[in-house]
Amino acid sequence: MTNDADAQCGLRERKKRATRRALHDAALRLALERGLEHLTVEEISSAADVSVRTFFNYFPSKEQAILGDDIFQADEGHALAIMSNSAEVLDGLYGVAMALVAATAPRREQVLMRWQLMERYPALLPQMFARFEQANRILELAVATRTGAAPDDAYPQLMAAVASAAMRTAVRRWTAGHGDHSLEHHVTDVFGLLRDGLAPCGPRGASGLRETSAASKRGMS
Repeated sequence: MTNDADAQCGLRERKKRATRRALHDAALRLALERGLEHLTVEEISSAADVSVRTFFNYFPSKEQAILGDDIFQADEGHALAIMSNSAEVLDGLYGVAMALVAATAPRREQVLMRWQLMERYPALLPQMFARFEQANRILELAVATRTGAAPDDAYPQLMAAVASAAMRTAVRRWTAGHGDHSLEHHVTDVFGLLRDGLAPCGPRGASGLRETSAASKRGMS
C-alpha cells in the first residue's frame, strides 16, 4: 500500500511539473509572438490546455509565468551539501553552478526566449532581480556555513555575487552561441578565469579547460 501511495504521489508531482512547464513554455512563446502587452492569461491557459483557474494555481500573473520558476532554481540543502564537501569555496560555488547547469542545459530554447523577453521588456527585470537575490542568499548561506562567517559578512556576500555574475556571463555566452559550446563548457571557462585571478588572457585552450574542470572535480570529491 505504501508503494502504491508513493507511486501516486510521484505521478501527481510529475503531472504538476508538466503543467507548470507547459504554462511557462506557452507564456514565453506567445509573449514573443504577440507582445507582452497584448498577451492574456486566458490565451496562455488555452495554449497549455488548462483552465484559467488552473493557471492561477501555478502562477499569480502572466509575468511570473514568463519568468517561470524551474530554470536555475537553486536548492539550499543541495548547495550546502556541495559546499561542505568542497576543498575550497570557489570549488563549491563551481559545484553549485554545475548542478544548476545539469537541470537547465536541456532547456536552452526557453532560457534564450526568456533572455530575449527581458531585453525587450525591461519591466520584467525587477522580478528577475528578485529571483537573483533569492539565489544569492542561498549562496551566501552556503559560503557562510563553509567558512564559519555570518551570511551578511562581506566575504559570503562578495563570493555569492561573484558566482552569480560568473553564471550570468556563462549563460549569456551560451545563449549567444559563442563557439557553439555547451553551457557546461562556458561555466567551466568562466570559473577558470576566476581561479586564475581574472588575469587578462587570450582564448583558453582545451587543455586549460580540462585542468580547471579536473581541479574543480578534485575539490568537490
